[in-house]
Amino acid sequence: MTERLVSELDLAVRLWTDGDDLETSILDATKDEVFEFSEVLALIIRHHSQTHTQNNELFSFTANSALSGGSHPCASPVCRNQRIESLMAFAALYADEVYIQQPFENIALRDPASIQEVDRHNLIAGITNYKTLSPLIERGVIKYAQDLNPFCDHHNATVARPLLEKIEAKSQQLEVEITRMLLESCSVTFNHTNKHGPFFEISGPEGVVEHGTVYFHAFKPMPKIFRLFQKKSSIYRLSKSEMEDSGVLRLIVKPIVKDISFQEWHTALNGTSYLCDNPSHMKLVSSVNSDVFAANVSAFANGFRHSLPQVYASEPMALLKLRDRESESFFVYRDKLRRLLQQSEGWNEKEVQRIFREEVLPELNGLKKKLRDWRENSREALGEKLIFGSGTVTLGLYAGILPPDIGQLVAALGGTSAVAGLLMDWNKSFKEKQQARASDFFFLWEAGAR
Repeated sequence: MTERLVSELDLAVRLWTDGDDLETSILDATKDEVFEFSEVLALIIRHHSQTHTQNNELFSFTANSALSGGSHPCASPVCRNQRIESLMAFAALYADEVYIQQPFENIALRDPASIQEVDRHNLIAGITNYKTLSPLIERGVIKYAQDLNPFCDHHNATVARPLLEKIEAKSQQLEVEITRMLLESCSVTFNHTNKHGPFFEISGPEGVVEHGTVYFHAFKPMPKIFRLFQKKSSIYRLSKSEMEDSGVLRLIVKPIVKDISFQEWHTALNGTSYLCDNPSHMKLVSSVNSDVFAANVSAFANGFRHSLPQVYASEPMALLKLRDRESESFFVYRDKLRRLLQQSEGWNEKEVQRIFREEVLPELNGLKKKLRDWRENSREALGEKLIFGSGTVTLGLYAGILPPDIGQLVAALGGTSAVAGLLMDWNKSFKEKQQARASDFFFLWEAGAR
């Protein structure tokens, strides 16, 4: 199913652009064409969606908008790419599956007449992100989550409606809490000196506002909130009452609430856990749902970057192939890491880095020392010569890798140095791996931490 999904999405994009540049094709298209293209992509994804068969909250996740490549809280292509890369590394190194919020359904559910310039840019970003993620989508590790879920009358009354009411109550609570937090810590400036149109500049603590400052530009048609301040001075700072009364803070609040509400909905229906990259948002989630399990991608990424940069920099597909080849070792490493996180304060960034620094890295360093000592102290050369000279290769036969007549072959060749050297290298490599497998973190060692 996932292979068909990728092939059909690729075909749809290729046919629609017809050899033209993707960005130009979308920016120059009519609103109806943008709507129809988004609808086709959304329907392909819906047709090939896989139903979640069992709860697996420990290793199945629903990502927030930022990790899904969305425009909130920062629409910069650089930021989007960084988050997608973090998502891919997390998925390859830890998760069984990660559901991301798909960018096409939101446009496909709209009236074509309401499509704005920002929607076109989000469509471009969504396709670009898809192309980056497609190898992991094809493997079924990254999946698209659905915003629109059909229910029969019975399940609508017994499942959907009670859940929606519960989420709505939490959303109202969240909106009040976030607005209060922003009013206490943020400033808002209206600026219409830009020749491309007016914009709001909202500044505050980086834990609350991405990069410390975020800009909201007036895409055409200009929203009413921008027209409220058109007669003010060119650069005008809003008072707290104006910030509250105008609703400008909803530019930040609404996406956060929508994001958390979607995760609440999807995790409840699919038995997944929250996947975030913002500690402040994780606190907000915990404030309305203290029982939720949430993983922090930024904490995970920084733990790896600081302690095992060579592993974190590995190609996700190479890590997935290693997972297939060394599946038992992967499960052992992941379970050990999960236990360490459970015994600590969870996915707090400082705590995750401490675990990598004080628990994971010392064990890997100890493994390296053990292997170095084993190489130096063992009499490998003598042992291998005796094995090869006897006309049998016990280790190779035991592993089931070398053919039964390999001993006779070596003897017939007179112990040719090239043949003997090859077998000796293999013998040493095999024994070295057997030594390393005793570690719970053999998977990381094999992934590049050696």
